Amino acid sequence: MVRKASQYNYAVDSTYDEIGMRLEETSAVFLSMNEITRIYYYKFLNQDKRKAKERIRDLFVIGCLTALRYSDYSTLAKDNLQNGYIVKRTKKTNVDVKVPAHDYVKEIFAKYNGNIPCGLCIQYFNKYLKVIMKEIGLNDKITYSFTKGGKLQTVTREKWELISSHTARRSAATNMYLTGRMKTFEIMKLTGHRTEQNFFRYIRLTGDDTARSISGDMFFRK
Repeated sequence: MVRKASQYNYAVDSTYDEIGMRLEETSAVFLSMNEITRIYYYKFLNQDKRKAKERIRDLFVIGCLTALRYSDYSTLAKDNLQNGYIVKRTKKTNVDVKVPAHDYVKEIFAKYNGNIPCGLCIQYFNKYLKVIMKEIGLNDKITYSFTKGGKLQTVTREKWELISSHTARRSAATNMYLTGRMKTFEIMKLTGHRTEQNFFRYIRLTGDDTARSISGDMFFRK
């Protein structure tokens, strides 16, 4: 904020730049491709609310496979699926992105005849997304730490509690990276990250994920 004020010619104490700020890991999570598949094929039991839950689930899966922000994947229409690609001018950055459409995404477009479920405010979407993820059974224990009032606190939550609309975009970026077949700068073109430092802070890799991704390297063979 101080830096922004100085850019608008307000008088500020230039020594603010000497203050270092530590960045903490957030409690954000990502969903593996196995979990996304499990979500996609889940059959909801409550007949009265099944259709509504399906619409929210399907929209979320699109986000998990396109790396788009909620403001973009929640406003997709027929015209955005072109020759096997999702083509969209992003709302936040006002740039055109072109993402290969995953088979699940094509199936969802076909299911709704291109009229992708939308019109939900993000607060409503996040509220019922957690209900859906709890029903599906994404209850792995997630432990994370944060500083509050100068004191380190550690809490444990079930995974569904930490899932939101933005989990979709983070999951897409992380899973693309974990394939080992996509270059970092190619993924950054889709996510809009300008530096690798910010990109690697954004994606979510556990020690197990890293170990699996490098286990096939020749370094670990005779």
